[in-house]
Amino acid sequence: MSRQIGLAPLSSLSTPPDQLVRLAAATGFSFVGLRVIAVTPNEPVYDLSPGSPLLAATQQALKETGLYVLDTEFLQVNADTTREAWLPALEAAGALGAKTFTIAAGDDNIARLTDTIGAMVDDARDFGVTPALEPISYRSVHSIPQAAAIARDSGAKVVADTLHMARFGATPEELTDATDVLGVLQLCDSPLQRPADLDGLVTESRSLRLAPGEGEQNLLTFVNALDSSVPLSVETPNDGEVSSRGDAGWINHLYNTTQALLEKIEEAV
Repeated sequence: MSRQIGLAPLSSLSTPPDQLVRLAAATGFSFVGLRVIAVTPNEPVYDLSPGSPLLAATQQALKETGLYVLDTEFLQVNADTTREAWLPALEAAGALGAKTFTIAAGDDNIARLTDTIGAMVDDARDFGVTPALEPISYRSVHSIPQAAAIARDSGAKVVADTLHMARFGATPEELTDATDVLGVLQLCDSPLQRPADLDGLVTESRSLRLAPGEGEQNLLTFVNALDSSVPLSVETPNDGEVSSRGDAGWINHLYNTTQALLEKIEEAV
């Protein structure tokens, strides 16, 4: 089957969701991810709650373009996180028709974290959504096997991100072994050199990623580790590129570089 390629919201966070859908469709993407909870105090806040004008505009854009929402984001699950924190996000995700809601680990107690995620999974069923745990290089869950084990125990899914996999040293074999719980592979490139400290890792993750094929990572090994049925979401925030190219120009560039990367896979077959 043909591989589904989507656009993650972090690639152009300054673009409102309804406009992101239209830009993604015009470029050639099959789906989008949308952020239903702001993560940092400096980013735009988009109200996608049921009944909001922006939700209606986004639903209309999805209808007119034929795109769909695969994933929504983002909540860090801490030791004191309760359902009041995730219910509004799950409600928005359900209204958008999303399949998953991305979470990250902020609790070092893995047993408690697994229980919390399990409770979220139970709540999410009412909205037709599944929480998906993303292992992040600077959070308490920072490996594919660990995230997959928690997902299996809690009923969740896993989101794999090629930047974080590079930073915590994941292997293609680990990715293949997690296929049963893998919801999406997020794609970007980067230098081989790991940032020296936590601040560097966070900054790279949020604003210094490189377009697929324009860095030094061997992305093909990770893409080749998965069946073509696993969707790819291009998550490549780069403030400098967005500033110089504009939102539409950057999104178009990401689509073109991703297509060029996938053509190399087809040529090798």
